[in-house]
Amino acid sequence: MRLDTLVEDLDSELPDSPVVRPGGSLLMMVGLPGTGKSSVVNALQPMMPHVVIATDKIRSSIRESPVYTASEVMLVYEVCYGIIERRLRKGERVVFDGSNLLVARRDYLQKLARRCGAPVAICYVQASQEVIQQRLRARALRGHSNMDKSDADWAVYKWMVEAQEPLAEDHLIVDTTDSSPQKLAQNLYEYWLNVEKNAASDPDLQSPGWASKLSRLYGVNR
Repeated sequence: MRLDTLVEDLDSELPDSPVVRPGGSLLMMVGLPGTGKSSVVNALQPMMPHVVIATDKIRSSIRESPVYTASEVMLVYEVCYGIIERRLRKGERVVFDGSNLLVARRDYLQKLARRCGAPVAICYVQASQEVIQQRLRARALRGHSNMDKSDADWAVYKWMVEAQEPLAEDHLIVDTTDSSPQKLAQNLYEYWLNVEKNAASDPDLQSPGWASKLSRLYGVNR
């Protein structure tokens, strides 16, 4: 199947999200398997409506039994990028729920968002290794659920630890070891909203008319 057809088909299965601004708004989640990225994203939904593009869900839609080969990972990310761009151009808030551990992938996504005129918020999710191991073991026992489509196990986690590249971009760090997803989602909500407020003064992200409107709405001084 052609990439553009695959993007269109999988995008059509996702729910619509309210239009919030020209070019949309992007939240990039970053973190290893088992850190709790999806739990925080799910807790954020009632506070800040958005559409979630999750690598785990896209992967399970493409491959019945994912194997995490380089070619499979590349295809998953290409499909995700295509859907993200479609949704940003509609003006929606988009959460990209994936590991996003490589600099090249983060850079590509930020350039994509900027072409659309979307501000980018980045959230790094972490947890203690002991907690992560417990979560991955529990996931293996219970199998898939509607809330958790990941196939990543302890072996995948270990090679991702070695492959991850540090974040140099501005970002929010949340630690799920002892804090509830709801509490962390509140912090993330405030952070993402602040990124959108700051975008009102960025001429590369806003038309002058919309920037003025957003400034009045949020009380941003220009």
